[in-house]
Amino acid sequence: MTVTQNPHQYNNRQQLSDESSGSEAEGCCAAQDSSDEDAKGPIASQPAYIRLGFIRKVYSLLMVQLLLTFFIALPFQFDAVIPKGWLRRNAWLMYACSFGALAVICCMSCCGDAGKRFPSNYFLLFAFTILESVTIGFVTAFYTAESVMLALLTTVVIFGALTAYACFTKTDFTGLGPYLFCALFALVGFSLVLFVFSAIFGFNRLRPLHVLLSFCAVILFSCYIVYDTQLIVGGKHRKHKFEVDDYVFAALNLYLDVVNLFLNLLSIMGKR
Repeated sequence: MTVTQNPHQYNNRQQLSDESSGSEAEGCCAAQDSSDEDAKGPIASQPAYIRLGFIRKVYSLLMVQLLLTFFIALPFQFDAVIPKGWLRRNAWLMYACSFGALAVICCMSCCGDAGKRFPSNYFLLFAFTILESVTIGFVTAFYTAESVMLALLTTVVIFGALTAYACFTKTDFTGLGPYLFCALFALVGFSLVLFVFSAIFGFNRLRPLHVLLSFCAVILFSCYIVYDTQLIVGGKHRKHKFEVDDYVFAALNLYLDVVNLFLNLLSIMGKR
């Protein structure tokens, strides 16, 4: 006895099967999107696509910050655009920007989730970048263009080499945070004392100590570049990590490392 199948029944089953497959696929995509938006915790514990997205976001922000700083500070190099006499008469603006940048840092650190939530985190980041860029413009204006370019290219080479080292080395530097902070605290204390003595006895008499201070700062911020890079890229370096929402803080840390490295290199090799 031959059993025949109604073609309409077959078509209905096929349609139901297709709808079921489509629903499952949509469910998977929705689950992935939901997990991407709701991801919390250390970046090292996240799936690979979230870690890669975090890295792209951090380095994209860093590039925008550095380009913004370059274009804001560039006019300060041209006396025809911003005369040196005007800069000397309005030195208060440099100090105002420096204290303003410090205030933004305190706001990001102390005001709850302001540094982690959009759009407040972007607003604070770029407010800090603009204020810091004006300060850098004032500082670089009193050095020759050749000195500034030399320090800039040296910074690019060092940053690239240290980033590659941090990514590929098997050594985990993410546990050095407390030691680096202590070294930074000592460096700040030494710089404050040196500033006071320079105001009393004159900068030229203490020039060797200023060079020594800048040399120590170059070493310290080079270590910070390796440390912060490993916090960001993760991989085998898992002792300490940024969290998923810390991409603005991560970009800010690297930006400060690069800027301080540049300024101290300029102090060592710059000509006024």
